[in-house]
Amino acid sequence: MSDLPQPRVIVLIPHYNNPLALERSLASIGRNEVCDVLVVDDGSTRAPIEHASARAAFSAKGVLRFLNLPQNRGIEHALNSGLQWINARGYELVARLDCGDLNVPDRLARQVAFLDAHPKVMLVGGAASMVDPLGVEQFVLRHPFAHADIRRAMRANSAFVHPAVMFRAAALQETGLYPLDAPAAEDYALFWEFVNRFETANLPDVMIRYELDPASISHSKRDRQLKSRLLLQRRHNDGSMAALAGIARTAALLAVPYKAVFKLKSRLRRSRV
Repeated sequence: MSDLPQPRVIVLIPHYNNPLALERSLASIGRNEVCDVLVVDDGSTRAPIEHASARAAFSAKGVLRFLNLPQNRGIEHALNSGLQWINARGYELVARLDCGDLNVPDRLARQVAFLDAHPKVMLVGGAASMVDPLGVEQFVLRHPFAHADIRRAMRANSAFVHPAVMFRAAALQETGLYPLDAPAAEDYALFWEFVNRFETANLPDVMIRYELDPASISHSKRDRQLKSRLLLQRRHNDGSMAALAGIARTAALLAVPYKAVFKLKSRLRRSRV
């Protein structure tokens, strides 16, 4: 397998003490997908990666690689270490995936086809089926498709599902890597750089099954994430009503328990189906 030409696409997966979830994610990458995968282990000690099991789970047409960091420093540092590794090896396209989240079998091929057909688009996302830890769908999250609508939606929150995006590695020369001054909202910070500099898009179809894990960053570090979101909204505030409404909404969310917000959002989304 190592004698094959290097694919255009590499999937970047950060890992920390969750090898079984990693194996599920690797197994979800369709066997006909042409891609390498880089797993960045962020200093796992309690539950390190079982390399043989991970390799057995991965069946796509490419190579599974591992980058082991000596100590845990957080997802922003893990992702940036991965991007530096990727940039040094000349991959054209970077796709994101998180441990526990599952690709639809042809997700990568569909995103590559879209980017090839739209050369000005530097980042493309997609919809996500949001499932509970038992795999039961709670709702489908879809963001705006066109760049102008994405830019408007960014005033309220990220207009992309982080582990469902694919972007051109060359764009990082202008955007830089994941910013380190927005803890738990590093994706929102980087997406703002893409939206401000380039055309972006979302596909309307489901690209991933996204696990709503109670231990995830959006749950366990919710207050930190909201504070970082507020910082970014203020940084990109253009004085518009959309920007001011986004700031007010985030400030209000800081005062409301997550469970209440989640139940309300789920009820509203189900009522629209």
